[in-house]
Formats: sequence, C-alpha cells, structure tokens
Amino acid sequence: MNTLLRWILARRKPQPGPPQPAASGLVLDAEPAALYAVGDVHGHIDLYRQIEARIAADPVPGEKLIVLLGDIVDRGPDSAGMIDHLLAPPPAGVGRICLLGNHEDMALQFLLDPDPLAEWLVHGGAEMLASYGIARGVEAARALSRRALAMRIAAHIPGEHIEFLQSLPLFLRAGPHFLSHAGVDAALPLEMQTRRALLWSRQFIDAETAPPPGLGPSGLVVQGHLPIESAAQRGWRINVDTGAYVTGRLSAVRLQPGLAPVFLSVGQ
Repeated sequence: MNTLLRWILARRKPQPGPPQPAASGLVLDAEPAALYAVGDVHGHIDLYRQIEARIAADPVPGEKLIVLLGDIVDRGPDSAGMIDHLLAPPPAGVGRICLLGNHEDMALQFLLDPDPLAEWLVHGGAEMLASYGIARGVEAARALSRRALAMRIAAHIPGEHIEFLQSLPLFLRAGPHFLSHAGVDAALPLEMQTRRALLWSRQFIDAETAPPPGLGPSGLVVQGHLPIESAAQRGWRINVDTGAYVTGRLSAVRLQPGLAPVFLSVGQ
C-alpha cells in the first residue's frame, strides 16, 4: 500500500448510513467522442481551472465531456468558488457533468439541518463553511447554536448552490462505461448498486475481482474517492483521485471509443 493511501486510511472517517437503493443517475446511450473523468477537487479551484483549460485545449476531434467524480467541496480553500464555477457556462466545445460524492452528501445534510457537533466539520466541512464566510474553523462553527448556524447559512450560501448539490446524480453510464464517486460493489449488478457503494466503497484496493454483472467486455468503472499516488487502471477499474488536498496534484483520464485510456495531471 502506498504512502499516501496509508495516510488516508489511517484517518478516522465519518461512518456512512445504512444501505439504501441507488438513487437516480444519468445514462448516455452512446459513448462521447472524448470523455474526461476528473478526480476529487476538494475546493482547489486553481487546480481545477488548470485541468479544465488543458482539456479544452486538448487536440482531439469532436465534442468533449468533462465528468467531475464528486468531492468538489470540503478540505480545500474554495468550495464556494468551485460551485460558482460549475454553475457558469463551460468552455466552448466542452460539456460538463458533476456527480455526487460523499462530501457533497454530508455537506448537504449539514446545510439542511445544521448541527454544531456534526463530524462533517472535522472532515473538511469547516473549510467549506469558511469559504462562504460563515465560520473560521471547527471551533468557531461549534461555538454557534443550531439557530445561529442556520441563519448564517441562509444569509451566506446562495439558494442555487443548495439546489446544485441537490441535483447531483449518483452515477453516469456513458456507452459501455460506468462512472461514480467511489466505484461499485463488484458483487452487485450495476442496476442494483446501493447508495452506500457508490459513495463510500473502497474496493479499488482489494485484490482483483471479476467485473460486476452488467459491465460489458469493453466497459470500465471510473471512480475517485480513494487517493492513490498516481491515477491508475486495474483491469476493469480506473481511479483518478490523486489526493489534490494533500499532494497539490489533480488528475483525470480521457476515454475515447476504441482507444486506450490516457491519463492527465496538473499541479505538483
């Protein structure tokens, strides 16, 4: 296990809730001419702007589709700026889809029902609140009452930002490929994946297994969520989370019909 992965796994994580059926996702019947799946940004809008510019300038034919694999918020310095950026039009010739990550899910739960004792605050939530000018640090947030937090959230976070978080799909099926924040439970068919698996699975580190039923012979499952040293493919799985909030490096993969995946990276 690499050094970064050991560091991440050693940290205490919030526990996911009970298993639930997978919620709505998006389905594209045809694989895009060029699909770029981007790993966990975690509020580092500077890195995201770099990789988006690189994708826009990539000399490949046809329309391009950027898929952010979730965890665009928390931990880093500008969650608010990331959502603002994604609400603005993408570069010419580029489409953009953002999937739900476990950090967006936790953030939304907090914003709709603020709790000064919520574990989310120590797992990057305090940084998200600070990006909106709500509270500077965990202790400052915990010093506020539920009512005070709710009032500050209402005053500082635009309604369209809440609506954006509420609108994020859990997965994208694009031609033969399946994209979600945390990958899949390989023991379950794709149409039976649970919300917990799509947001919290850590199976990329497991020994190689057979692909989930429903994934075709040319299909790949593309995920973020579990930081690794370099974006990598393991059989039918690709992970592009290179721990931007720790390493200063943001990665992506380009998928094109009939061609091998190409990895891109910006930052350190």
